[in-house]
Amino acid sequence: MTETKTKTKGGVATKVLMPVVAALASAVASYVAKKAPQYLEETVFPKLREAKESAPGPGDVAHDLVERARSVTGSDSSVGSQPSSMHELERRRRERAEHRAARQKAS
Repeated sequence: MTETKTKTKGGVATKVLMPVVAALASAVASYVAKKAPQYLEETVFPKLREAKESAPGPGDVAHDLVERARSVTGSDSSVGSQPSSMHELERRRRERAEHRAARQKAS
């Protein structure tokens, strides 16, 4: 008999508390919906604007990448490391072909 009393008390508590919880959740959602735009304008957007103003532009980033690549490779020429003549180009092609053939034989 105590089980039925507990279930009944729990059922009554649930029936009473559920509308209260739903009303509270609705009130909180309404408050947040009204205050969110003001909060964003006063706190979040100024920080985003500051970050945007202090961030480097895309051209700056590209220039920095080129400079870093040059410092790593040690190349000072703007074109990069290209073969100085057709003979050197042909020599590199032959070397690559030989290496490729050696790899194919190994596998």
